[in-house]
Amino acid sequence: MLKKHKLAGITIPELLIGLLIVGVVISIFVYALGIQRATSRDAKRVSDISVMRASFGQYWLLKATYPVSEGVYLGSGAGADRLAGSGLTTVDDTTAPILLDYFPAGPKSGEYYAYRGNDKGYSLLFMTERETAYGPSGTYFAHSTGVDQLDEIK
Repeated sequence: MLKKHKLAGITIPELLIGLLIVGVVISIFVYALGIQRATSRDAKRVSDISVMRASFGQYWLLKATYPVSEGVYLGSGAGADRLAGSGLTTVDDTTAPILLDYFPAGPKSGEYYAYRGNDKGYSLLFMTERETAYGPSGTYFAHSTGVDQLDEIK
């Protein structure tokens, strides 16, 4: 009499269920990684804004005014790469004192912070991707008095 031998292995449905589970785990990982990257970029933006606000505060203490500009992207190579005693300058300008050697660029390629200012105040525009200490994701403006969502020079 012939005996039937059962072959050891997995069936197609078991294989598909295993692949489905692996796919779900990878999807969750990629989603969480994206959130962490966005949070990290926002942390850099908040840090950059803090450094620039402190530098403009030093400029105010030195000159009792703020650098005047109708609008410029800081650190973009448009003549506003450094904050010196003479105001917003290029990196070639060595006018002492240098208050901020280089304006930081945003964490994404081609991302810069927009500056507008007059003798009484300034506005630094930046955007966040996730919720930060300033509030939900969105557009914010840093001033000498704090950070809010109002595009006003103060």
